[in-house]
Amino acid sequence: MKRIFLLALICFVVLLGYQAIRPAYAVVRAPDNPIRTVTMDSVVSGATDDMFTVTGGRIEIVSLFGECTTNIGTVGNTDIYLDATAGAAYDRDFCTAVDIDALVAGGVITFTNAVSEGALTFVAKQGAGQTLSWFCSPGVIILDPATTSTGAITWYMSYRRLENASRVTPN
Repeated sequence: MKRIFLLALICFVVLLGYQAIRPAYAVVRAPDNPIRTVTMDSVVSGATDDMFTVTGGRIEIVSLFGECTTNIGTVGNTDIYLDATAGAAYDRDFCTAVDIDALVAGGVITFTNAVSEGALTFVAKQGAGQTLSWFCSPGVIILDPATTSTGAITWYMSYRRLENASRVTPN
């Protein structure tokens, strides 16, 4: 009986010690931390459009593309950026301003891996984009067209949570 108790006590101490040395901030990676996808419909009206809201912690954006569902008129230079909850120091530019004028229904907006001034560039009318790895703090991801126009885009964003409480809500 003493041997069983002693063996159980040793196992308990070893397991307790293992739990104590594991970092509290560690995030379980794939397949336990799967990639999630959210979508939202954006009307290109000339005003900024809140695309997605990130809450609860940071995420890694691994894919972001849009499919034009209604012909887009003259939008002019358009960009996508993060307005971070923690303030301007945490804001992120996800692309440089790119002209997406005259995009027809069925056209796809994807991102390239060309780096320009520290931000990626998105282009129109391509069927496949690059794999991304964008760090994103909590906040609102915003589409900002330069001018008033017509048209609509359905956006698809795939992401991986970097903190267990992270959530993305389409707006």
